[in-house]
Amino acid sequence: MNQKDMSQINETGWNRHAYDAWVNRHGVPAEYAEKIKHNPRKSVEHYLNYMNGVKGRKIVNLLGSKGNKAVSFALLGAGVTVVDLSKDNARYASELAEAAGVKVTYIVSDVLDIPETQKISDADYIVLELGVLHYFLDLDPLFALIHEGLKKGGRFILRDYHPMVSKVLRAKDGMMTVEGDYFDRDMKEVDVAYAIHLPEEQKKSLPKNTIRRWTLGEVITSLVRAGLTIQHLEEEAGIRWAFPEGTPEGFEEKMPGLFTLIADKSKEGD
Repeated sequence: MNQKDMSQINETGWNRHAYDAWVNRHGVPAEYAEKIKHNPRKSVEHYLNYMNGVKGRKIVNLLGSKGNKAVSFALLGAGVTVVDLSKDNARYASELAEAAGVKVTYIVSDVLDIPETQKISDADYIVLELGVLHYFLDLDPLFALIHEGLKKGGRFILRDYHPMVSKVLRAKDGMMTVEGDYFDRDMKEVDVAYAIHLPEEQKKSLPKNTIRRWTLGEVITSLVRAGLTIQHLEEEAGIRWAFPEGTPEGFEEKMPGLFTLIADKSKEGD
């Protein structure tokens, strides 16, 4: 399987019932927009900590899904572009932005096949977050695109699930067990991420997604190869869904659940 085949498989899943799933999860776009407008900093606070202001800045959110982060940034004064291959996601995001009274440019495209007329360039910040790296068979083309899309001195902010949780730990009978292989490079079939927000009948109609999970070392090495300079790596304590009811008290605080990588493009040269 190559990247194009993988993207086509995943595009099919993400265009099936994603809009319905976001309505089930957040309400219709007009309802969700009111919540975001009430406190636009809330969903992007983590990223703002690594940004030197966003007003008037150009932010690109790759694989930006339903657009809630994009709308938050736009409400804070940024010019925002989202790239995502799901028309269902684009529909929800566009309605969300309209209801919030902001403009968000939404490019419906495979990130690695963006039309030349919509090419990403001169971004102050490029944000990639939460369950996205595993949609790529090779990280080098992705990070090369990000390097090219940033302006000189621009910043890439990557936040994703820590491979200790995504590759090794499993929830079983109210406990966490070690069942995975951290160094496994095989592709996996998984449920489409939004499936948990759908009723059983709709879940049954969803095709599987195909993913490839990465180690932290692979991610860092690929970023460096792309010419980006790593400034910071933050490993965050466990995430809610990974630690089921019955897990011993305090266990979550002892295991990494997320990580954030900050990498800058040089102010000099290419």
